[in-house]
Amino acid sequence: MSIRQRPPTQPKWSVRNISYNPQVCSFVPVFDMDSKDEAGISIHDEVAGKQSVRDDAVGTVRLYEADALVLIPTPSPDPRDPLNLPQWRKWLITITLGICAILTDVSASYGNDPRVEDLMTYPTLFMGIGNLIAMPVAMAVGRRPVFLGSALVLMIGSIWCATSTSLSSHIAGRDILSMAAGQSEALCPLIIQEIHFLHEKSAMLAWFSAIQSMGTAALLISTPYLVQSFGWKWWYGVFGIVNGGILILAFLFVPESRYQRPTDAFEGAVHIHRQGHNDRIMRATTYHGVVLDLVRFKPRSIWNDIKIFHGPADWNALVTCLVQMIQCLSFPNILWVVLMNSTVLGIYVIMVSEYAGILSAPPYNFAFTSLGYVQTGQIAMAVIMIPVLGYGGDLLTRKLAERRGGVAEPEDRLIPMVLPVVIVTISCLFFGRAGSHPNHWSYWTIIITYSAEYFGFISVVLLGYTYSLDSYPERAGPILVLICAVRGLISFGISFGVTRFITQLGYTRALDVCAIVMGVVGALGIPVYVFGRKIRLGTQKWAVDNQDLNVEQ
Repeated sequence: MSIRQRPPTQPKWSVRNISYNPQVCSFVPVFDMDSKDEAGISIHDEVAGKQSVRDDAVGTVRLYEADALVLIPTPSPDPRDPLNLPQWRKWLITITLGICAILTDVSASYGNDPRVEDLMTYPTLFMGIGNLIAMPVAMAVGRRPVFLGSALVLMIGSIWCATSTSLSSHIAGRDILSMAAGQSEALCPLIIQEIHFLHEKSAMLAWFSAIQSMGTAALLISTPYLVQSFGWKWWYGVFGIVNGGILILAFLFVPESRYQRPTDAFEGAVHIHRQGHNDRIMRATTYHGVVLDLVRFKPRSIWNDIKIFHGPADWNALVTCLVQMIQCLSFPNILWVVLMNSTVLGIYVIMVSEYAGILSAPPYNFAFTSLGYVQTGQIAMAVIMIPVLGYGGDLLTRKLAERRGGVAEPEDRLIPMVLPVVIVTISCLFFGRAGSHPNHWSYWTIIITYSAEYFGFISVVLLGYTYSLDSYPERAGPILVLICAVRGLISFGISFGVTRFITQLGYTRALDVCAIVMGVVGALGIPVYVFGRKIRLGTQKWAVDNQDLNVEQ
């Protein structure tokens, strides 16, 4: 008995016996596999006759089954499957990635001393280039070697900048450092999405973003004191030392997360068609979990985890990733997510470029060392985002799925998008007026609107990630690099024109334009929400590999 045709080199699964799993208190089938490279069989056995959600659009999945959450993607019986990592290990990986993102974010954006424009503008360009290089390579050789390699280059780049003896050398070191930093924007969220299930994805991405935001703000607050006490070269020296520590931590505790799965695993169900029998759907849930098969699979070990490379490189995957990026950019819903990310980042670049000048000038007269404390608002925004859009987003998805009889739609992730769109639009209006007429407005207007826009920025990024990854789970890598690379390149372009834009229009008119653009682009999300399922149906032939496992019984 077989499902769809597939190359004969791929492994074959079969039901071997029925085993008892005391952890979930249920009898579940154990599956064999001829190869140890592929996963994808789910565990809970469901009687046939129920319609598969794949008869609908890609991304539409059954999230509840008999009051239990379905594990999506479906984990395999392989102990080395990253989805089978213990929860404490997943938390440790998320925290490590978040700390690494702190360092790359600050290292790529720092430019206080010396005050040279190229040290601020070009890092954003090279971060975008870093994304375009690192992610396709990660698809070919694995996530772990690219992540560790980037961490190593970050350490070397920091040392380079700290020991530079000329401006040209300093700029070159910053550009190399920023190129390595770029991988964290897309690769870290990809790793997080590959080790967590759909029903917890938003919360874990929110924690990652919050750790990055809070750590970045704290370090930026301390930067003026560090520079004044030790000089700007030791700023790089400190980061070189810390990057070395992160490299060791990542080497020991961040395993390879690439794991090949069949298309059915991303639906949370494997469809079994037996000749002469009714069809069945196999599912794994929080009540009927995975029985790890230690007969056919090797157990997870520290020696396997610390290996740099896992399996041979697939360079065809590099080319495929680039092609899929172009394909995904043509999807109307993904194009809108890219526009939303680019718009909110562009507005943030304007505010982050101008707030210090406004607050340090009369009548506010902020001291240079006091400007860093404005970043405390970003810490507050990151803390708020975790329960509101992290856990709140996952909760909303589960509740709406319950109302549909257990079926979840990716467009559920877009409902909270209304909040950041409204907040960013209002922030633009007030920031512009306070910048033009500081004598009529409190400095708190600048601080609050700047912090609120940052909340909008990280919220749009979070919601855009979760919606895109839920819609097209088999295109996670290309979509993430597409979003991050495009917004990085746009940020680079905007950074050159901010001063002229403000000079020609003034703060009020310039930020009014930003508010209008944000409102218009945000409103385009309405047809994406309404017609999202039809869009996914129309694009799924480019977003689904239709890779299956032959199942015999």
